[in-house]
Amino acid sequence: MRKRDGMVIVWPAYLDSNLSRAQGRRVPKNLGAPEVTVEILKKAAESAGFDYDLEPDKKYPRNWSAASGYLVLGNPEGHKKKRLLLMLAKGVRRLVAQRESAKLEAERKKTKKKRKGTKR
Repeated sequence: MRKRDGMVIVWPAYLDSNLSRAQGRRVPKNLGAPEVTVEILKKAAESAGFDYDLEPDKKYPRNWSAASGYLVLGNPEGHKKKRLLLMLAKGVRRLVAQRESAKLEAERKKTKKKRKGTKR
């Protein structure tokens, strides 16, 4: 891998609350979100105003069996990686919460249709 000055690599596993620290999580569990993908990272970086590059087919070394991809964030202010992860985690939690609420709403609509069609 080539050296990237002023850039920070962020894997989805860094922010995944389902993983342990040994499996690659780098933020506290309460600041992470479940099932983080590279697409969620991309949207969170856009909303936070970061410059980024996307590498979608790369494999995280601690879980090499699944291609998760990673995000390369621009860091012109020279923040530490931990601070960038915490800034990104806020957007990731918001996006995952939106995804979960949309999933629950779709499920609720589905059960309403089933109830409507049954006769008593």
